[in-house]
Amino acid sequence: MNIRLLIASLLLMAGISFAQEYPLVTIQDIQNVPDSLAGTDPASLLNGDTVRVQGIVLVRPVIDSDTNRRVIISAGPRWVTYVQDPNNPVYGGLNILQEDTSSGPQVYETLFDVIDTAQVWEFTGVVTEYFTTTEMLHLIRPESAKFISAAPKRPDPVELQVSDMFTENGQYNFDMEKYENVYVIFRNVFTSDRETNGEFRINDQDGNFVNIYNQSRYFKSGSAGEVGWEAPNDGTYLSYVRGILTTRTDGYYLVPVYPEDVGPTLVSPPTISTIRRSPVEIGPNQAVTVTAKITDFDGSVASAQIHYSVNGGARDSVEMTSTDSIFIGVIPGVADSALVDFYISARDNQGNVSTNPSNPSSNYFYLVLNRPLTIKDVQYSPFGSGFSAYNGYRVTVSGVVTSDTSGLAGRTGNASNRVIIQDGEGPWSGIWLNAVNTPANIYGLKLGDHVTLSGVVQEDFSFTRLDSIQNLTVNSSGNQLPAPQVLTTGSIGTKASSVVEAEQWESVLIKYENITVTDYNADGGSSNFGEMFVDDGSGQTRVELQDGNHFYHNLWDSTLLANPNFINITDSSTFTGLAGYLYFSFSNYKLIPRYNSDFEGFDDPTSVENDVKVPAKFVVNQNYPNPFNPSTVISYSIPKEGLVTVKIYNVLGQEVKTLVNQFQSAGSYKINFDASELSTGVYFYSVKAGDFNQVKKMVLVK
Repeated sequence: MNIRLLIASLLLMAGISFAQEYPLVTIQDIQNVPDSLAGTDPASLLNGDTVRVQGIVLVRPVIDSDTNRRVIISAGPRWVTYVQDPNNPVYGGLNILQEDTSSGPQVYETLFDVIDTAQVWEFTGVVTEYFTTTEMLHLIRPESAKFISAAPKRPDPVELQVSDMFTENGQYNFDMEKYENVYVIFRNVFTSDRETNGEFRINDQDGNFVNIYNQSRYFKSGSAGEVGWEAPNDGTYLSYVRGILTTRTDGYYLVPVYPEDVGPTLVSPPTISTIRRSPVEIGPNQAVTVTAKITDFDGSVASAQIHYSVNGGARDSVEMTSTDSIFIGVIPGVADSALVDFYISARDNQGNVSTNPSNPSSNYFYLVLNRPLTIKDVQYSPFGSGFSAYNGYRVTVSGVVTSDTSGLAGRTGNASNRVIIQDGEGPWSGIWLNAVNTPANIYGLKLGDHVTLSGVVQEDFSFTRLDSIQNLTVNSSGNQLPAPQVLTTGSIGTKASSVVEAEQWESVLIKYENITVTDYNADGGSSNFGEMFVDDGSGQTRVELQDGNHFYHNLWDSTLLANPNFINITDSSTFTGLAGYLYFSFSNYKLIPRYNSDFEGFDDPTSVENDVKVPAKFVVNQNYPNPFNPSTVISYSIPKEGLVTVKIYNVLGQEVKTLVNQFQSAGSYKINFDASELSTGVYFYSVKAGDFNQVKKMVLVK
């Protein structure tokens, strides 16, 4: 046993332990979803609370605390473990992170780095939400992790079917949230969507799937990995895959932890890779040569075919011939204005068959045209894969700059260097110009410039862009921008990556009208990435505020409150219009407003009521009722105009809500505060106006 762990265990047995000032809860207390919210993915009822919790460790934070301190689970500069209730896996899994992994004595004494698989530990930390996952942020102080006991092995994995991840109509099954961060196993699956970084997908025969995420170092390829891992070939049949089930907005992800978590191969078909076509731009009646590298791990390739269809018609096929492992086939020319989609199949000497792509919705395709390419041609992706027909190829296009980088010098916070051009209006008409390997000065382009350029089409985490831009020509300046396409918020909603209804508006100017902010912090808890939810009544969707050159914010940076030029958006804020371009990142489509002019008709929260009678002095009244459940009224008076902030804090002094952040005239105000999303406990509200600041206590009892 590690000497530090041994000392901690002796202290525990002697009754000398870390002060028990925080309540001991179960993992179920943190993760359980009330019956009234069944079928959804709400934040934890303990979100923002500091608690103690015990669980059996599913994975060590580091490979070996003495000899190899590389982390096993990747999460930036942090140590990570997953723990599970040893007696009941239902709502019994939890992800625990320690933010600071430096070698200082304070961090060293947390013992977080010496915990081991199959040991039961107690952790003290703050419950938080990261996108769709409930986590605990471990406190950085001595003995915030305590060894309790040791078990002979990890708990047996929960047996699940891939089909359990989806409902009967193919939608994301929120009922499986009960196994979030739990050790599970899927048996008799076949693989697809192999990635060079080590990730892949497991499937059943009915089209259901689970993504395999390479969060563990044992399942990363190259120098980032530990054991030389390579993802199995597409079409490989595996006896089992087990790991920790995690959730995202676009589906369930499984994290295998140790090498034995991916079971033995039952069947290994040929591998089909490096598919290319020539020419890139195809005219009427022009034949297309397709090449692919096809190899077989445990035998030889017996045959290969290209299967193609014209405009969705009957599928035909052509044989491929080979030189070593390079196979070549020719698709005959077809008439103008056609879409040709195709996939490649290969059979080995044992009769095993594989295809690339393995999913028909991701078929390769190309357009037959008798005219120059447009941005709409380059962006078009009708099958739901998100990939362009020209992905990986150099193209030449023209368009008007609809988003530039001007104004960055006057903007505090993040402002992305993102230049967008658009050709006309409507779906598929916009594209991002990226600076990767680009000698041309794209950052010098200005709004309204009409440009022609060439670039290599690439996918950047499911967002199409042009890299390696050359031959940039500004044809004219000061051109009128295309009018934003008015969409409903529900038409974009929370759709997964590459869903055509949303994908078609990627990089296009769009606009939502008559919207209300339903959640000023879309990511909740202590996580704030500058994103909010808005809704026009058709369903909520995301808006990201950090990437624009404007002065609207949602308190991702509290220092913005000191700048009177900035405008704080809160729950129930409204806009008559909100425009920008559509972006995709971290599993979410989101509107990116560019400039202050994209924000129309901003209005303050309707929950603030003003009495126009001018008071003689500053007054902050005790909230009423107090104690309360779940709402109470906070009232105050200010004798002169100024910037007023009203905030709610928990007992740790952590901010949990901003109710007001705006200039207000002299008068008396009432705020109806609804605390239904908070847990029982003591809270404080602070009213600050100029140099005046007063804090009062209130008690929420549920």
